[in-house]
Amino acid sequence: MYFSSREKTYTWAWDLNFLEEFVIVLPTTILKQQTMNKPTHKKAKVLLLLLLVVAGTAKAQDYEPIIQEGNEWHTLDVIVNPGFPPNHHYSTLVHWISDDTLVDGVRYTKVLETRNGEGTPRLATLLREEDGKVWKRESATDILIYDFTAQVGDTLRFGDFHEFDFFVVDSISLEQIGGKDRRKFWFGLEYDFTGEPVAIETWTEGIGSDMGLLFSGWYYVTGGYYRALCFHQNGELLWQNEYYGTCMIDAMEEEVAPAVSVYPNPVSETVSIEGLEPAEVQVYNSFGQLVKTVRDANEIPVAGLPQGVYLLRIVDDEGKVYTNKITKR
Repeated sequence: MYFSSREKTYTWAWDLNFLEEFVIVLPTTILKQQTMNKPTHKKAKVLLLLLLVVAGTAKAQDYEPIIQEGNEWHTLDVIVNPGFPPNHHYSTLVHWISDDTLVDGVRYTKVLETRNGEGTPRLATLLREEDGKVWKRESATDILIYDFTAQVGDTLRFGDFHEFDFFVVDSISLEQIGGKDRRKFWFGLEYDFTGEPVAIETWTEGIGSDMGLLFSGWYYVTGGYYRALCFHQNGELLWQNEYYGTCMIDAMEEEVAPAVSVYPNPVSETVSIEGLEPAEVQVYNSFGQLVKTVRDANEIPVAGLPQGVYLLRIVDDEGKVYTNKITKR
């Protein structure tokens, strides 16, 4: 279910059907009573106000907070070393909610971290959540990383690079995760080669960004990237990134195995991949620039690319990465 900018004026009561009739009917009743019984009119106004307050309160109670004991996030951390082909190193950051602490009289919650689930946990950051907004404390400063009060069309600045980039809420949808309807925020939609919309970033209520819990706003960063892999609550897996299909990745990029082949090569229009079912294929030009991304497909259209040598970076369902070069003619 999507909330458009026009819908947002009344969706606060979408799950309160029993109240909607009263909210709609009462104004008419009030008008009828206005010339007949002014005391009744005042009572009706009070009743209407109470209904609106109850409705708003009930909706506010539906908010699923980020900071909850038992929450755990797995985030893919990718470092891209320059060169052609570029070399990638993959590891997984594991974050979880710990205890509270006071800083300058303000209460924060500690977020602990390990890499690949190994070693001694370290303090990753301090979080503070209030009225649908989440801040992390960095260098004695609170940085906004989530604002779940935003509406469609709002422009936000958030994350570590909030001084440089801004994001526009394109749409808000509902997604059921863990038996709960959670709002999903879509920022700055772009469109891939099929014409399908692709959000540069999404947030899910109670879970966070598809870039990872602590990395909202990192879309434009070069030299590497983050991707949310999994979210657990009290040890139960509630959400998993369908493009990776695993909660833990720790590997250096591997050259393409003999069982995996690409053809035809050279290619004019479409290159096919044989030997596995790719979860994602990235195409890089000779300058190391990403020029195309295709998901869940064995055939990669390249007709629109200039002639030259390209690198295919192929990721399978287990997160294993293969590379191969093709020549576009």
